[in-house]
Amino acid sequence: MSDKPEVSSAAAPQPAEKADASLNARRLLAWAISAGTGVVLTMIVLALVNIPLDATLLISFVEVPFLPLASLPMVLLCLIWVDYFLGTRILPD
Repeated sequence: MSDKPEVSSAAAPQPAEKADASLNARRLLAWAISAGTGVVLTMIVLALVNIPLDATLLISFVEVPFLPLASLPMVLLCLIWVDYFLGTRILPD
């Protein structure tokens, strides 16, 4: 007998994971849930701070509605959590 460890060949290829048929539907649902939740939470925060929902922001010569600009970060924050709980892998692990 030899004290040398046995040499094994290269690892056998792992079988490919089956494609999840409901993944695209769950991703669409995750975007819809996070968009709705983010906009509603932004509206609640704006109401608590006494900022009217029809407020505008002057950027150069264009007046932009404030609600979409303020709700974008909240939607993305909600998307992180909804992605985690639904397991949609929109964001890498």
